[in-house]
Amino acid sequence: MGRPSRLSHRPGPRRLPRRLALGASALGCCAAFAQDNAQAPQVPLLTPTFSAEAAYVDTRGSPVYNGGEMITQVKPGVHLASRSGRVQGSLDYAANLLYRAGRPDTEGPDFQNELSAAFVAEAITNHAFIEARASISQQAISAFGTQSANQGLTDDANHTEVSNVTVSPSLRGSMGGLADYDVRATLGLTETRSDVASRSRNGGLAMTLRSPHSGALLGWALTASRDRIDYADQAPNDNARVNASLLVSPLPELTFSASGGREVNDDGRGPVQAVNTFGGGLTWTPSVRTTIDLGAERRYFGHSSHASFDYRRARSVWHYSYHRDNTSSASIGGVPFTLYDQFYDLTPHQLDPATRDQMARDAIRGFGGDPNQVIAGGFLTSSVSLQRRHDLSATWLGLRTTFTVQGFSTEVTGLNSAPTLDTGVGETVKQLGYSATLSYRVTPVASINLLGSMQKTLDTPAHAGNNLKSASISLSNQISARATTSIGARYTVFNSPTDPYRESVLNGSLSLRF
Repeated sequence: MGRPSRLSHRPGPRRLPRRLALGASALGCCAAFAQDNAQAPQVPLLTPTFSAEAAYVDTRGSPVYNGGEMITQVKPGVHLASRSGRVQGSLDYAANLLYRAGRPDTEGPDFQNELSAAFVAEAITNHAFIEARASISQQAISAFGTQSANQGLTDDANHTEVSNVTVSPSLRGSMGGLADYDVRATLGLTETRSDVASRSRNGGLAMTLRSPHSGALLGWALTASRDRIDYADQAPNDNARVNASLLVSPLPELTFSASGGREVNDDGRGPVQAVNTFGGGLTWTPSVRTTIDLGAERRYFGHSSHASFDYRRARSVWHYSYHRDNTSSASIGGVPFTLYDQFYDLTPHQLDPATRDQMARDAIRGFGGDPNQVIAGGFLTSSVSLQRRHDLSATWLGLRTTFTVQGFSTEVTGLNSAPTLDTGVGETVKQLGYSATLSYRVTPVASINLLGSMQKTLDTPAHAGNNLKSASISLSNQISARATTSIGARYTVFNSPTDPYRESVLNGSLSLRF
């Protein structure tokens, strides 16, 4: 941490952005509404949390700085959960207060936000819904700058706080049994604490009419959508589509689809792109444990495609996915994938989201893990890009042993004429990585945890690549029903032509749930 980066900008003060604060307030109101409407909740809806950690970090091999520093963290927070009533979902927020000592260039206080929230409100029974999601996390700005195994502790110019809020109201219903309809609006905002990475806001409207009898031999759907994304320092991107689909289900567990339509895309920098689209796919669910989904479509940028395979057993889940598609998100190229994401996938999909959330958090807490631990990193972009990504993951829960493994590879190519931090037109950023976590429960309340990870960014004609490797070991002990302690060590090696380093970390922490 504190390694130099080839990016010259240093992040400014980290605080909760005003627009994101409004979104978080809205999520809080949803949770309060849920408390008023909850029916015999099984767990408290509001749970204060607190953790404190001290870490000694020794950095060697850096061309600028070699030495140690002490980092103290105090992290008060709150967990909200609604598992019944008109509003269901969860919210986790923590204010991460840090103090660094030992390095003149970083010494002093720092502040970071951590937020992960998702709620669904049923405004009118079976008819009107409002979905809201919000997140705040620390992310790498560039794939070619300094990388870190713990972005929450990192204080360098290549990491910044990224905030996202999305609100999506929708109407669903039936038109006299002739067709079902779904009208959905989406409003989103992405902000960063760095002037290097672009901020953006997006809005969209989609309307769908579909055949009313799901699972029938023949079905159909008509969809029209319009999306717009505005960047702080670039021209906006507009996309409009109309599409018709035909669905054929010769068996209840097998569905074939074929589609065709028209797409118009305007990135504000060149001729408007208007193309006829067509595609097809299939979804096969041979059992309640197995799902296979395949599809491909001709789009304005070429072709899009996706494939996924999911297999679940009582104590394990296996997942593979591939997609090739355009993206206008400000956080791509290996979107951060956390330990919570992996355990959420392990829970049965037929359960409601609030129950799945609670099960995932209970499982992670059982071996002293951190739900926000990133097991696959990412980087930011500032324009519409083409992304090609593979993901493979597996999780196994034994009586005493928990094992998770995840691997990814991604290729990101800029689609328009505006160069971004990492990509220009036709230039491709390639990144791959893997991680594995092994936890063994020594006693009913104590666990030993091992983590290993690797992330590699390949060379391009304009940038030199890098390689990040990290291994850690920790011992966690639940000293009471509401308190957990942990001690651990981590060793990290970052290979780069310009800013390599080797880092050793010793840390201890205390976590409380009230």
